[in-house]
Amino acid sequence: MSALDIAVLGAGVVGTNLARRFAELGHAVTFGARDVASGKVLAALDAVEGASALPIADAVAAADIAVLAVPYGAIGDVLGAIGDPADTVLVDATNPVGESLPDGAASIVDIIHERHPSAQVVKAFNTIGAEAYLEPRTDAGAYFLPIAGPSGAAERVRDLAAAMGFDALVIGDVDAAPLLESHAQLWIHLAFRTGLGRGFGFVRV
Repeated sequence: MSALDIAVLGAGVVGTNLARRFAELGHAVTFGARDVASGKVLAALDAVEGASALPIADAVAAADIAVLAVPYGAIGDVLGAIGDPADTVLVDATNPVGESLPDGAASIVDIIHERHPSAQVVKAFNTIGAEAYLEPRTDAGAYFLPIAGPSGAAERVRDLAAAMGFDALVIGDVDAAPLLESHAQLWIHLAFRTGLGRGFGFVRV
């Protein structure tokens, strides 16, 4: 696929590993942050060759795709700093781990649309451990990565995920996003409560 401008909103393990893989594929990566000089952002820049950092609104405005990769508790602040994301595909890679969604919200996508009704939101990259972004295959095959979102935007994210090495499949529009968050809860349960470990993932056979 052709090179993209990708903004990664979040400089933790999830954001950094996604950014590393995007950069390895030749995409231009920009971290969007409230404090571009923070220690976490500087560490992420050291880990991702060629990456840059900008304030969140500037990073999103310049991006083809922006990936929301922050803890659930930080979503409100980030959404408030995004600006108008209407021309950018916004990928929601977050999960409400240990938290309850607001009344009336079926998934985090609903929270995003509450703040930005015109946003092209795609749910993806939330159903697997962060290590899998760098190594999305096992001996049994590529890890399965479900994606939910409006067709054109979801297909762009599917193509990106497939280029990363995932077995990526669009399973529906944003109304399927709650299924991805449930899938993530199942992965967390299997990985941590049954002892399968972070290297666990689903593979289609």
